[in-house]
Amino acid sequence: MDSSRFIELVLDLHNKYGSALGISDVYAYSTLGRVIKAVGTVIISPNSPMLFNKTPRTVSMYLMGNGTVLGLTDLPINTQGLTDCGGRRIEVTNDLYKPPSRLVAIDVTNCQNDTINLIKGVSRKYGINLEVWVANELSMENTKVVFRGSIKDLKHLVRIVIIMTTLTNTGINNNINSILQLINELMSKY
Repeated sequence: MDSSRFIELVLDLHNKYGSALGISDVYAYSTLGRVIKAVGTVIISPNSPMLFNKTPRTVSMYLMGNGTVLGLTDLPINTQGLTDCGGRRIEVTNDLYKPPSRLVAIDVTNCQNDTINLIKGVSRKYGINLEVWVANELSMENTKVVFRGSIKDLKHLVRIVIIMTTLTNTGINNNINSILQLINELMSKY
C-alpha cells in the first residue's frame, strides 16, 4: 500500500462511516520518513455506539515503509494485573521528527489474563489479529491494543477500527457478554 491509498482510506472512513460509528474526526497525511510513510488518526466521539462509557478514544495508525500498518489505541487496564505473562520486546523507530525516537514495548504473550485473552480471541474470530503491548512512553507505562498487518480495503479498515475500539471497553470492567453482543451487532452491519 502506498501513502496516497492509505490517506484515502482514512478519509473515506470518516466520510462514509463517521456518522454511523461516531467518528468525530480524522487526520491523515504523508511524511518524509523512511520508516513511517504516512499517519492516520481516528478520533472516536464519546457518543460513539462503539463505546459504553463517555470517554473518547483515539486510534493512531502508521503506514510503515514496508507497506504494513501499525495501529494503536489505549487499553485502560492496570499493568500490575499482568502477572505470570510472557512477552517479547518490540522496537519501532519513529522518524516523524528529528532526531528519530524509538517506541519500546513488550508484546504480551502467554498470559492468563481474561482481558488479554478476550482481545486476542475475539479479534481472531473476525480475522483481525490484535496484540496487547505494554509500552513505555514519556516514562509512563501504557497498555495498548495493537494491529500490525495489511489493510485490504475500506471495509477491512472499518472492521479493524470497530474491533479495536469496542475491545477497549474490556478494561473498564464491562460485562463481557455486552461487549460481544455489541461487536456482533456492529460487525453484522459493517
